[in-house]
Amino acid sequence: MPLRKSKATKAKGAVTDQVSDRTDDLVAALEAAKEALARASAAAGRKGAELGKEASRAADKLMPERARQRRREAARRRNRRLLAGAAGLGGLLLVATRLGRTKAGDVRRDGGWDRAPEPGPDAGQASTAEVTQLHTNGAGADPARTPPS
Repeated sequence: MPLRKSKATKAKGAVTDQVSDRTDDLVAALEAAKEALARASAAAGRKGAELGKEASRAADKLMPERARQRRREAARRRNRRLLAGAAGLGGLLLVATRLGRTKAGDVRRDGGWDRAPEPGPDAGQASTAEVTQLHTNGAGADPARTPPS
């Protein structure tokens, strides 16, 4: 019996080695096939694009009216995109100018220097600041009638 076990063990080892070698060969072949398939797919994609362009040119020669219509539609789409971009830019500019205005600009637009500012929340408190008139310009002693300089 010891001889039979030894022969069986050796046979198992030999078969295991053969299976391992074949598996390695199959894995290598599978990887090579994947790479070849990827290259062939890329080449077919390029060829397809070239053939599509040629087919389009041939169709344009056979049907010139359809080619003109397709070019017009492409020009309309391009113009629509340009118009939408310009409108968006104009809207953005409008919002920026509206947000950039100051309150002083609003007061001058509403009444200029002739109107006194409206009393704020501190209107009930007495002011301790003194006002000194710098120029009289012949308007007399009435500081309300003195134009700004």
